[in-house]
Amino acid sequence: MDLKDIRAEYLQKELNLEDLNTNPIEQLRLWFDLALKAEITYPNAANLATISEGQFPNNRIILIKDITDDGVTFFTDYSSDKGQDIKNNQNVCINIFWKELDRQVRMNGIAEKVSKEESEAYFQSRPKDSQISATASNQSQKVSKDQLVNNVQMLNKQYANTDKLPCPDTWGGYLVRISHFEFWQGRPTRLHDRFKYQRTNEYWEIYRVAP
Repeated sequence: MDLKDIRAEYLQKELNLEDLNTNPIEQLRLWFDLALKAEITYPNAANLATISEGQFPNNRIILIKDITDDGVTFFTDYSSDKGQDIKNNQNVCINIFWKELDRQVRMNGIAEKVSKEESEAYFQSRPKDSQISATASNQSQKVSKDQLVNNVQMLNKQYANTDKLPCPDTWGGYLVRISHFEFWQGRPTRLHDRFKYQRTNEYWEIYRVAP
């Protein structure tokens, strides 16, 4: 197998400056709506990049759970690797790739914890099995499969008579306040359309960059 021989052509409609909303959050919402209508599996899946204490980049897939005028929100275990990375360095990058639409959105920003009330509200909205899994797992820590199973069984017994678990103190959300966006549309012969939004005081500067 020669990976250099793997090629695909991009045949999507062109993207022009006049097609873009002047507000990148609104443009992001628009593309999310189109991804939902296209029935893409996990349209809210995104790659989150953080910087470790040793200054190495770390990447993993997360699920974006909210888009507000302030930025995008995801939830995790604060004691996880990504949580520890963010504790040491709040600068993060989020990248969304919708393969079916040949579209990509890249966002740079500052991650900060949401309020305890917001974290608890979302935690309580999750299915009970998901609450148990989050409570049973000390994310990113060494563990055996038997220990995980035992933790789940213990919690199932402890909370057998209720549909809700208390939100763990180490679990919650991050709001990423975005300062830089890039919207990418794949185009034929690799002449892709790329537009950057750069925050300048109270305004967003929008400009095309070479593919």
